[in-house]
Amino acid sequence: MKYLISALFFLSLTGLFSESLTVVNRTGSVIELIQAAPAGEDKWGDDLIPGQVVLDGESVSLDLTGSAPWAFRMIDSDSVVYVLYEVLPAISGKLTVGPENQARLSAYAGAERNISITNRTGSAVSSFRISAVSDNSWGPDVLDGRYIRSGETADININAAPGTLSFDIQFTLISGNQVIPYEKSDVILTDGASLVLNLHSED
Repeated sequence: MKYLISALFFLSLTGLFSESLTVVNRTGSVIELIQAAPAGEDKWGDDLIPGQVVLDGESVSLDLTGSAPWAFRMIDSDSVVYVLYEVLPAISGKLTVGPENQARLSAYAGAERNISITNRTGSAVSSFRISAVSDNSWGPDVLDGRYIRSGETADININAAPGTLSFDIQFTLISGNQVIPYEKSDVILTDGASLVLNLHSED
């Protein structure tokens, strides 16, 4: 019996059973999204509070199935990202999130970002699209009919999922009577980033 109790306690601590966790919001803002990743996972799961929000000072109970320790990502109504690691629900049963848990990237990896594009391709850029590396389709043309002539710089606004850093980009050039598409992969775009389009390098 002693060994059975010890085994059950170990399984509980390592999160092999379904378990509950109460998340307490002390951020000063409204939490609109909560995602989790169990041990061994390198991607965030689905939103654990779809269609709900957690007001400041309130709490929500989550049902988790997977292996501890857990990692959590939360986003508030101001697009501020909070990240907590090494969470063991079986020990405390409660997780309090506050300003001290803000992800440092949230200041420049929010939903809206302004970036500058400098065209050094030798031809006019007629369209520019981005896509998060994990997405399967391109976003809209952010130039929206504008052109960036060679040697010019344009400031544009993009929308992205908060916390996303790496993007694939697609742009088209007008060379003579031809419209030529180009793509570059895994480009980091944060708020205030400067992107140089140059066909001879990966700048």
